[in-house]
Amino acid sequence: MKTPDHQLNLRSRHPDFQNFLDINESESRRIKKCYRHSLDQNYGALDLQTMDVFPSKVDHSPILVFIHGGYWRALDKSTYSFVAEPFVKNNMTVCIVNYRLMPAVDMETLLNDINEAISWIRREAFRYNGSPDRIILSGHSAGGHLALMAYLMDESLRSGIKGICSLSGIFDLAPIKNSYLNKVLQLDNNDVDNYSLSNKDLSAIKCPVLLSVGAGETDFFIDQSKSLYKENQSKTLIEYYEYKELNHYQIVHKLGQENNPITQFIIGNAIVKNEDS
Repeated sequence: MKTPDHQLNLRSRHPDFQNFLDINESESRRIKKCYRHSLDQNYGALDLQTMDVFPSKVDHSPILVFIHGGYWRALDKSTYSFVAEPFVKNNMTVCIVNYRLMPAVDMETLLNDINEAISWIRREAFRYNGSPDRIILSGHSAGGHLALMAYLMDESLRSGIKGICSLSGIFDLAPIKNSYLNKVLQLDNNDVDNYSLSNKDLSAIKCPVLLSVGAGETDFFIDQSKSLYKENQSKTLIEYYEYKELNHYQIVHKLGQENNPITQFIIGNAIVKNEDS
């Protein structure tokens, strides 16, 4: 069954999309001027295997990892520096990750980039005042999918991950395969089976998970988070939060603001775990 384009083509749905992207750009420039940072740190030898790091001022701080969206095929870490501010203010180190994009690589290779990035962060954490065993993963849209899949794919990383926060994540890849997006992504049935979260048992996740979405998003995005929550609420520590009115572009801005449920979920879990150490 073909997925209706109007559910996925967000630029068509929101003709003013550039206004939201401009906010990302301007706020990210401001953050780079105001906070200490190390840009384009290489976690691998290839193009796009880089991250921007905003270190905490305090040694052994928790680390937030942010993974951008873009349907696995677009966008860049440089326009998401704005997410760092509330966390650096609360003594967290923030790592904003790039990864190779489809169709230059397949989904397996892309996910390997995410896991390599997390492994690098654990090895290099102390250089940036971070703790390798106090990591919280977050991501927007496709990045929300990647954050959860990274945890499930690599058991060796799990002990250091203390929370996962997805904003408007995509968890069932079948509708993506059956949409206009697949002309670029080239997903096949094996990809849908292997890399969807909707068919996985999330009881393997032993840290708190927050699935958030905006009530102003398309039914596709709301159903992705709501369905995954309903299927797993009895199996793992999973929460669901729906923002009134916000659309797909607006919800990620909340990650750059301190007083909201998404940010407080991250800070709260980071602080609790840090105090327990």
